[in-house]
Amino acid sequence: MILLMFISALAFAEEPEDRSATLYRVFCVNCHGENMEKVPLNSESTLQQRVETVNTGVAGMPSYSWMLLEGEAEKLVIFLQNKSQK
Repeated sequence: MILLMFISALAFAEEPEDRSATLYRVFCVNCHGENMEKVPLNSESTLQQRVETVNTGVAGMPSYSWMLLEGEAEKLVIFLQNKSQK
């Protein structure tokens, strides 16, 4: 019985919820705008460069690595890219 509960817990723990929309609304929308209209993404930057910017910050933008789970910076950047294309 305990083993079954443990296996069930592992199955649910594998894929964490994507928090990108919430993270954007709480931390990014004030500066970047609802649809990235205020401060758009640099069109010449790569996915990896954008992830690095989220993690380390740039002039006027703080680092967010302190509060992101593993892989969330990349998910957030993909969310931003999709949002800016709308």
